[in-house]
Amino acid sequence: MDGTVSSLRLALNRQRLLADGMALIWALALAKLVFHICFNNRYGYFRDEFNYMTCGDHLQWGYVDQPPMVPFLIHVSRALLGDSLRAVRFVPALASSLLIVQTAVLARELGGRRFAMLLASICALTDPQYLSNGSLLGTNSLEPNLWMGCAHFAILAIKRNDPRYWLWFGVCAGLGLENKYSIAVFGAGIIVGLLLTEQRRVFLNKWIWLGGMAAFLIILPNILWNMHYDWPFAQLMHNIRAEGRDVVHGPLDFFLQQLLITNPLNAPIWFTGLFALLFSARLRPYQALGWAYLVSYNFFFFARGKNYYLAPIYPLLLAAGSVVIASAVDRGKTHRADCNGSSR
Repeated sequence: MDGTVSSLRLALNRQRLLADGMALIWALALAKLVFHICFNNRYGYFRDEFNYMTCGDHLQWGYVDQPPMVPFLIHVSRALLGDSLRAVRFVPALASSLLIVQTAVLARELGGRRFAMLLASICALTDPQYLSNGSLLGTNSLEPNLWMGCAHFAILAIKRNDPRYWLWFGVCAGLGLENKYSIAVFGAGIIVGLLLTEQRRVFLNKWIWLGGMAAFLIILPNILWNMHYDWPFAQLMHNIRAEGRDVVHGPLDFFLQQLLITNPLNAPIWFTGLFALLFSARLRPYQALGWAYLVSYNFFFFARGKNYYLAPIYPLLLAAGSVVIASAVDRGKTHRADCNGSSR
């Protein structure tokens, strides 16, 4: 009897997976992973990869130019898989492939169904920056996954009216800080967005403060390392600025480069997503995430950040845009069906 029940549950789960389109999305992610594994042995090692590998040979809680996560991961990866290009780039390939699934899941949590999820995942699949992320070892490889992990928990906290998800938001943010400090900009953007919207009431709940404490405790070893060595990362950033080595973009140039790194064909979708997060009634509960984009965009522009510093946030906008576009398509089909029915 138990075996029959288990078989029925397995069959129902398989049917549900096929019905909501996740099976196809997992297939796309797997195809992308296979693509990267096949072609990630081309062109030789990139210079930064030698830096990460060397840091991985000398594990610490921090380094002059980065937090410790990527050196730790490449240390483990090399121990398990070896030093070949495919082995060194396996973690980036896996992270970039999983981003397809994350983007589809965000679309689902924002109210999208199969078409919206598929559209969002295809946008993530064809994004040049994420293809590049899957082809090279670096902190950029994991950034979108960690930013979107934070976005996912923020959406769940709002959607399910369950502030406990803010604790997991903090855990994900803390891990993100151990990968690359720029996730702090995204986190600050969400805080600003929450304060500017009706979601500000969340600050009266203990869970968001516990989430902040979790993030602080996770990054604390790195903070202590930086303090011990007289803040080498801050000194590095200061010296880059003092020597004029920043890449300075004009307003139009910075904006156009955002179009290029996300694929110009995807631009109408993420534009729609940004507009919907800021102004649509359907996504109004998540308006703070739209503000997070505006805060992050302006920070990186005025701080003379590189054009790809904003890239980790676009899966969120692509997911939101896909939901809105899919909804418009469904309304169009319903309207045509009604018109055809009335004409008969």
